[in-house]
Amino acid sequence: MQNLIPKTGMLLLVFLSTMAMTQTPAPPTSVQTNASASSDSVKYYSKDDLAASFAKGGTLVTEPNYRVMTAHRTESGNVEIHRSYTDVFYIVQGSTNIVTGGKVIGEKATNPEEPRGGSIEGGQTRRLSAGDAIVIPAGVPHWMKDVEGTLLYFVVKVKTAE
Repeated sequence: MQNLIPKTGMLLLVFLSTMAMTQTPAPPTSVQTNASASSDSVKYYSKDDLAASFAKGGTLVTEPNYRVMTAHRTESGNVEIHRSYTDVFYIVQGSTNIVTGGKVIGEKATNPEEPRGGSIEGGQTRRLSAGDAIVIPAGVPHWMKDVEGTLLYFVVKVKTAE
């Protein structure tokens, strides 16, 4: 947690890159210099705010085209498939294996936009540790398993263009 603030710069870079990939470019417009209008939408979180959010996990920001969340995990999760969101994970602490792609075993459509499953057959396994980031496009199954220690990570969910 001590190095959390410098690592948020990497999160911002990954987030902005993902936003750029998923958004249709707007036509050029003139630059506006109204500082108060742009500063109203800025969201700031101190390291204490983030530490409290990571302690339980939660949503920091919800906007029409993205969400920013903190996540806290100590054990493997379920397989997830997000139909309408690209996931960007940035690992702050701990490590895990993440399996992406493959065939979902035991899929349950409890939420049609985000079905869950018990495991993945096939797919690609990657080891994620503090400082690593991964971008998982909408529709790709993913599964965090073999969590070591306390895993803290940012999740940025970017809504796909319709």
